[in-house]
Amino acid sequence: MDKDILKKYNKCIYCGSGALKKEKKQFFPENFYLKAIKHDLRLSKKKFEEMKVFKCEKCYILQNNPWFTESISKKIYSNIYGQHNRGWSNLLNFLKKGTEPDHGSLFNLLTKKIKIKNYAEFNSPFMGIFINFFTKEYKKSKLFYKNLSNNIFGYLTSRQVAGKSKNYQKSSYKKSTKFFNDIVILKKKNQIKKKINKFLFVDNSNLCWGQNDNYKSVNSKSFASEIFDLKILSLDNKNIKVDLFGIFHTLDHTFQPKKILDFALANSKLVIVYCHASKELNKQHLFTFTSDFLKYLKSKKIYTCDLTQKIKKNYRSQEMYFLCSKQKRHISNLKL
Repeated sequence: MDKDILKKYNKCIYCGSGALKKEKKQFFPENFYLKAIKHDLRLSKKKFEEMKVFKCEKCYILQNNPWFTESISKKIYSNIYGQHNRGWSNLLNFLKKGTEPDHGSLFNLLTKKIKIKNYAEFNSPFMGIFINFFTKEYKKSKLFYKNLSNNIFGYLTSRQVAGKSKNYQKSSYKKSTKFFNDIVILKKKNQIKKKINKFLFVDNSNLCWGQNDNYKSVNSKSFASEIFDLKILSLDNKNIKVDLFGIFHTLDHTFQPKKILDFALANSKLVIVYCHASKELNKQHLFTFTSDFLKYLKSKKIYTCDLTQKIKKNYRSQEMYFLCSKQKRHISNLKL
């Protein structure tokens, strides 16, 4: 399968510019993602070495060219590594240990500075701050987390009855009804604060985890909709306005990153972005942002505030957090 799997990306995937300049330093580090891709697609090292890293001289992202076709990318994110390990690990660590995702003091900063009644995120539901909101709306109790998650898994899997007998299907329906009722009771009993309105926007990109992002036969988005009480919407829904829109490690997992950021900016006063800010680009990624990307946004009159060093987080890799808005006053009023 070492043929017809790569595609030319001669224009910047973000800004569409043709001003891509090949980086002098090219490297090919091995990692467990690439080992799986290499094995399952039966690729030679030479095929990977065809991918060269370029830098856009306009928006400063790094981009591989050539890179995998969209159909191969879909296979990578659906079959080869269909489960978003980092996202599910965030959720499971919370359910088992009460540990919230590591965003430093970001959540406290945002909720202190911004009055949030309506909040949205993009694509991966366990990478952002939905979990943080949950801890404010419900009692902090490992027993509650355990019982609630067990009932949600039970509810969502009990309806999986294809190929089963009619008697099994009948008993399964009774079980699912009980699971559902127990979820409602548990939430009502443990709720301590009024819930904000939450939304998860998805674009079903071939560059992101989707249909096979499962744990115990349950999809991440299905589980998230039950535990966080959020609505899952497509980008066609343009009438939803929010106070804050979160994009957590998903802006570099879509073939239309500019469209996504523009959508968020058009439908929210403020947008918080968490992404890689790498000086190098591995072969499992089509592109990555750099810290200079903020200069490009400024040139387009998108106002930003870099929070990377303000949230007291210990970083294990090159990453950045930044707020952005189309209105300068929304950034200025925060006084960060």
